Amino acid sequence: MPSQTQELTWANVDVDNDAEMDLFRKQEERKADERIRKAFHELQEKGIIDAQGRRIRKDLPHDMREDSECDLG
Repeated sequence: MPSQTQELTWANVDVDNDAEMDLFRKQEERKADERIRKAFHELQEKGIIDAQGRRIRKDLPHDMREDSECDLG
């Protein structure tokens, strides 16, 4: 098993070792949680969502509006 300070990756994790796989899953969940929190914070800073995650801005980009002359075909 890799040392506690070494990050587990698919390249070095022993997939047959349940304890090591449990550590790997927990590590990946923590990293995913960090990415989610960062994205949530960025959306709040941009004024797109509020603190409860509800969308504030409801406008669409210019090319997605009904009166757009954008042609995808």
